[in-house]
Amino acid sequence: MSRHGRYRRSPGINETPVQDELFLIADDSGDIYHLDQLAMSIWRALEQSNTEAELVDLFSQAFPETTARTLQQDLRAALLKLQAGGLIELFD
Repeated sequence: MSRHGRYRRSPGINETPVQDELFLIADDSGDIYHLDQLAMSIWRALEQSNTEAELVDLFSQAFPETTARTLQQDLRAALLKLQAGGLIELFD
């Protein structure tokens, strides 16, 4: 996890909303991913590339009652999961 790189959506990922849920489908493999609420919020925030620090700041504004440390830990875990699935990528 890099604090200096920027995250962006990986190319070739299609989204399919179903009621209040969001599914992502990878073009190359056909794999389907169901996003939880945090991952869905990150996906939406990555309509434009963001650094980890920018995401923490954004989520801190949305959830002022949650400590920055907790948000950072939760965001890191979700970013790693999204990255491991090939749904997002890190670039400099």
